[in-house]
Amino acid sequence: MDAVMLRVLALAFTVFIIAYIAIPVIVTLVMSFNDASVIRFPIKAWSLRWYGDFFGSPQWVDALKSSVIIALGTTVISTVSGVLAAWAFERFTFAFKPVVYLLIMLPLFMPGVVLGLGVAMAFGDVSLFGVNIYGSRVLVMLAHSLWAMPLVFMLMEATFRTVDHRIVEASYDLGGRPVQTFFEIVLPSVSTGIISSALFAFVISLNEFVMALFLTTRDTQTLPVLMWLSLRSAGTPRLAVASVILAAAVFVSLSLIMVWYIRQLRKT
Repeated sequence: MDAVMLRVLALAFTVFIIAYIAIPVIVTLVMSFNDASVIRFPIKAWSLRWYGDFFGSPQWVDALKSSVIIALGTTVISTVSGVLAAWAFERFTFAFKPVVYLLIMLPLFMPGVVLGLGVAMAFGDVSLFGVNIYGSRVLVMLAHSLWAMPLVFMLMEATFRTVDHRIVEASYDLGGRPVQTFFEIVLPSVSTGIISSALFAFVISLNEFVMALFLTTRDTQTLPVLMWLSLRSAGTPRLAVASVILAAAVFVSLSLIMVWYIRQLRKT
């Protein structure tokens, strides 16, 4: 009897969590097809009007483009640095290792407003080749990497622990150089972890708002920043369309992770 009650409670809790997550997404999706000029419920007329308005607006399309470019740059920066740092921690021993580990993980637990404001003050007057860094997409990529890189590092550190180091040592014994062994032996064996970490970094950057609010200008503002600014002036269903686009990017990324993971399981 106790086992049955436990299963019923677990099932009920699972259904509640799924509904709690799904309902806001479904409501947002439904509201994106509203033909009214403001967000209101119930919907009296259905239309694709606001999808056409979104993709016909240079300002919104440019914000989406900035978000994607920044997210891709963040993915490259955080994945490369996170993977190398995780391998170094797994493979080598060096002084002050716990302190370095703490410094790497620290930004992940810092509020976005603290990181955004700190980066803005630190690089507000810095120029590179005569170009002001503040307001550039590169600076936002670096700021977003403060969150994304520790996540990649944490995931890859756990992944590298699954590597059979006897294979690595065998490669060294056969004349393989460390760099060659890393790229030809180690990385292919942890490809699932790398893909997953990269996609998580992409999603984090794509949806990040607080740091982007401090670091972007009108020419480089991301989609979440533009959504917030538009919400303060007029809450049109265009905001629901933008939310659907961001949510779709998350679902696609998670789907790619699952597909890649299933394919790797089938190979083994």
